[in-house]
Amino acid sequence: MQALLRVRQRGDPSARIAARGHTACMIREPACRMNFKNLREYLNWLYYQYLLITGIYVLEPWEKSIFNSVLFSAIGMVIYTSYVFVPIHVQQALEFFSGISSGQPESTMALMN
Repeated sequence: MQALLRVRQRGDPSARIAARGHTACMIREPACRMNFKNLREYLNWLYYQYLLITGIYVLEPWEKSIFNSVLFSAIGMVIYTSYVFVPIHVQQALEFFSGISSGQPESTMALMN
């Protein structure tokens, strides 16, 4: 820790001591984490990454809007369907498997008596 303070006191501009509750360590500012000035810049960066990953940066604006609307509609339908129908199917599966594991009568004659 004292060696880090000495490096800091000597004026090494690339060395910094991590603050805000982190352990003291020498870090280099660009390699440590990405600094975004505000939320808008971060969202713009995410949108740019989305454009690069999907490859829609080469499309015309009207093609982008059609692609985005189809994509987000499909994602919305998958989320809605999962929210509505998955609990029903899980409940039916649990009922089915609990019926299999419970003690069943040996014959159908036992059910009639």
